[in-house]
Amino acid sequence: MHKVTINWQIRFFFLILMIFLLLFAKSPFNFLILNTILGYIPIELGFHLQRTNSSKSLFFWLMTIIWLLFYPNAPYLLTDLFHLALLNPHIGNSGLLKSDPTIWFNFSLLLTSALSCTLIAMNQMIDFSIRLQKLWLPKLRFSAWGFIVVMCLLSSIGIYMGRFLRIHSLYILLTPTWFTHQILTMWSMNMVKFTILLTICQLVICWLLYTIRYQAQNATRLR
Repeated sequence: MHKVTINWQIRFFFLILMIFLLLFAKSPFNFLILNTILGYIPIELGFHLQRTNSSKSLFFWLMTIIWLLFYPNAPYLLTDLFHLALLNPHIGNSGLLKSDPTIWFNFSLLLTSALSCTLIAMNQMIDFSIRLQKLWLPKLRFSAWGFIVVMCLLSSIGIYMGRFLRIHSLYILLTPTWFTHQILTMWSMNMVKFTILLTICQLVICWLLYTIRYQAQNATRLR
């Protein structure tokens, strides 16, 4: 299927998802509306980044910088899954789950938002890393994974800043001095451990996506 067609399918899916969240995401889960919109922004930026043909153009580097700033908003939604605790899904102390449709409806909203933003944005990030590898290090076959590791590490730092410091991507443009101060003072052992764990989680997801892509390519060649 043509990439442009897929892009529009993704846009339509997120439009439906956001309308659905506006209509049905009730407190305390209405935070999903804003988080899903923020998580979609790097996906839309990724579509425009795909259209740049030259890495030497100003547009390419401008789009890359903006995309890098907003990219952590997508995997950030993985941490929203902690809000599943608000569902109180267990029956007393039995460990058994309730079959209450309201609980499973809110579970579905959380899971759909988190997975759709994370998987699509990470797939775009893999594409971008492969593109950088072909442009800069074409002879180093696995150098794309170096870019992927760096992106996952930077993304984990961004997720920490958003989750625990409540810093959004726009702050670097609106209050750069305050933003820089927060970065310089946020480092601690807990922060480092969080960053390492989230980087590993993202790398596992990237590896799964990469494996699925590789199998799909092989299946296409065998047809």
